[in-house]
Amino acid sequence: MFQVLFGDVRFGHAAVLLHVLFLFSASLCRAQAPQAPAPQTPDLAQLSLEELSNIRVYTASKHLQNVNDAPSSITIVTAEEIQEYGYRTLADILESVRGFYITYDRYFSYVGVRGFGRLGDWNSRVLLLIDGNRINDVVLGQALLGTEFPLDVDLIQRVEIVRGPSSSLYGAAAFFAVINVITRKGTDLRGPEVSLSTASFGTYQGRASYGSEYKGTNFLLSDTFYSSHGPTLFFPEFDSPATNFGITSGTDYDRYQHALVTVSRGGFTLQGLYSLGNKGVPTAYFGALFNDSRTRNLEGNQYLNLSYQRTFGTKWDLAAHTSYNRVTLYGPVAETASQPPDVYSFRGQWWDSELTLTRSLFGKHKLTFGSELTDNFQQDQTNVDPDGSPPVVSVPYHSTIWALYGQGEFALTRKLSLSVGVRYDHYYSGFGGTTNPRLGLIYHPFSSTTAKVLYGSAFRAPVPYEIYPDFGPVYESNLSLQPETIHTVEGIVDQGIGKSFTVSGSVFQNQINNLITLTSDGSNGLFVYENSGGATATGVELEVNGKMGAGLRGDASYSYTRTRSSVAGEALSNSPGSLVKLNLGMPLFRQRLFAAVNGQYTGPVTTLGNNVLGGFSVLNATITGHILRKHLDLSASLYNALNKRYADPGRPEDPEDSIPQDGRTFRVKITYRFNPEINKSN
Repeated sequence: MFQVLFGDVRFGHAAVLLHVLFLFSASLCRAQAPQAPAPQTPDLAQLSLEELSNIRVYTASKHLQNVNDAPSSITIVTAEEIQEYGYRTLADILESVRGFYITYDRYFSYVGVRGFGRLGDWNSRVLLLIDGNRINDVVLGQALLGTEFPLDVDLIQRVEIVRGPSSSLYGAAAFFAVINVITRKGTDLRGPEVSLSTASFGTYQGRASYGSEYKGTNFLLSDTFYSSHGPTLFFPEFDSPATNFGITSGTDYDRYQHALVTVSRGGFTLQGLYSLGNKGVPTAYFGALFNDSRTRNLEGNQYLNLSYQRTFGTKWDLAAHTSYNRVTLYGPVAETASQPPDVYSFRGQWWDSELTLTRSLFGKHKLTFGSELTDNFQQDQTNVDPDGSPPVVSVPYHSTIWALYGQGEFALTRKLSLSVGVRYDHYYSGFGGTTNPRLGLIYHPFSSTTAKVLYGSAFRAPVPYEIYPDFGPVYESNLSLQPETIHTVEGIVDQGIGKSFTVSGSVFQNQINNLITLTSDGSNGLFVYENSGGATATGVELEVNGKMGAGLRGDASYSYTRTRSSVAGEALSNSPGSLVKLNLGMPLFRQRLFAAVNGQYTGPVTTLGNNVLGGFSVLNATITGHILRKHLDLSASLYNALNKRYADPGRPEDPEDSIPQDGRTFRVKITYRFNPEINKSN
C-alpha cells in the first residue's frame, strides 16, 4: 500500500512535461483573466531601521501589532533575504537567526534553541505553523525543517520567529519558540513564475507557480520537484573489507514533490498543501545493513485549511479556522541482504478548529479571547518484522484536546504597557489539564528605546512515539510518562543609534521540569523515554542591525548559553556555549547585482559518547543578478565556501558518535517572472 502511495518519487521526462503543462494552463488562465491592479505593499529591504521597528507582526499575540509592542523576542526573515542569501530550506533560514542552530544526521534537520538541541528529540519543542496552521505531526510531534519541509522556500513571504514559551496562546509544543511561515499570495506574483536550479551531488530543482486576482478572488498555484543523488560518504565505524571500507554511495539520495494551492475571497481563505518525500538514510541506523539503499524514509504531508477573518465596526476582529491534516511515514530498515526490510510506519490524521475574538478598548487597550479544539483521531504506529513473531505489531492511538485562552494588553501610561495572558488545555488522554500564563511589561522611555521584561510558561505533552516508541528490539514503552514544563524569565533592551543602527540585548533563564529524555534501561539495554528531573539554561544575546550608505546592510549577533542538568549538574549534550551569526549584503552596479555573505560559528558540543566536537565556522556567499528589466533573476551560491570539515553529533539510533557534514558545495539558480513588477514583501 505504501509503495503504491509513495512509489519512489521518481522525476524524469514525465515530471518535466507535467510542469510545462502546468505553466501552460496557468498562462491560459492569465490570458482569460484581466489583471487587477496589485495592492502596494512595502518593500522591507528599502525601509529604514526606524520604519522596520514599526513593522507589524501577527504571531506573538494572534493579532497585528508593532514588533516593539509585542511581548516577545522576535526575528523576521523576509522573502528578499531568502533570495539574497541563497537560503535553500527553512533549516538554512533558522541557522542564520540569533540563538538558533541546526543539527543534521543526514536524514532530518533538527533545530536547537538557546542551548537546547536534545539528541533523541524530533523537533517537538518548537511549534511550526504555515499561515497559522499547525504542522507538527501527531505521532512524533515533529516539525520538518530541511528538504523535508513541505513548502518551497520561494513561496515564503516572511518567517516570524517568536522566541520563548508561548503555550499561553498556542498550547503544547510552543516550548522554546513558535515559527510561523507566512506564504505569498496571488497578487505577489500577478502571473506565471518559473524557477530552475542545479547544485552539487547531481541535484536538480524546479518550480512552476501562477498567481493572480480575478473579480475579487485571489489565488496562487504552485508545484515543485527536487531530486538529489547525494554525496559519497565515508564512515570510519565501518572501515573494513566486509562493509566497503566505510564508503557508501547512492544511499544519501533525496527526492520530493510539493504542491500548494491558496484561494482567497471576501475574508475566506482556502489553502491546500500536498507533499511527498523519499530520503535515503546512509548512517545504517537502527542496526541497518551498511551501504544498502533500501533503508530510507518515505513521507507524506497533506492538509486543507479554511480560515475566515472579519472586522466588525472599529472594535471587534474575528479570526476562525478549521483544518484537516494528514501525515504518513514509511521507514524500511534493511537489516540483511537476503530478507525484506523491517518496516516502521505511522499514520496520523487530525482536525483542528479555532476561534479568536479581539476587541479594542478606548483606542489603546486590546483584549483577545479564543478557544481551540483538536481531535487527533488517528495516531497509529505499525512495526513489521519479516523474521519476527508476530509479524505485524500495531499500536492504535487517539487523543482529543480542548483549550480556552485570553490575553489583555493595557496601556498603563503613554510609555508603559502591560500584557497578561493565560491558556487552559485539557487532555482526554489521561494527562488532565494544564494552565500556562504569560506576562510582559513593555517600556518606551524614548522613541528609539524599548525595554521588555517577560515571563512565560509552557508545557509539552508526550507524543505517542515517546509513550510507545518502537515496540521492537531498540526501545521500550513508558505508559507513566508525564508532560514536561518550562518557565522563562527574560529582559530585552532595543536601542536605535541614529538612522543607521539598532542594538539589541537580552538576558534570559529557562527552567525546565520533568524533562523528557531518551535514556537507556540498565536492566535490558533498551532505550526508553523518561521524565529525568530538569535542566536550566542561562544566557545572554547581543545583536546589531545596520543600514549604511550605498545600500550596505546586515546584522551580526552573539549568543552565550550555559546549560546544566539538575540531576548531575553537568552541561547537556549538543549544547554549544557560543553562537555567532553574520549576515551582510550590498547592491552593486546600479542595483542590478546583489552580493551577500552569511556565516555562522557554532561552539564545541558534547556527543552522546561524551566526546567533544570542536567549534566550527561556516561561510556562505551568494551573488544575484536582476536582468531583462527584472524579468530574470540569476544567482550563484557557494555553501561552506572555505570547505570547512566538521561533524554534528550522532543520535541514539546511529552507530556513529559524530556524523560528517558537507564540504564546499554550489548552487546555480534561474527564476523567470512574466510580470517583473512584483513585490514579495508585506
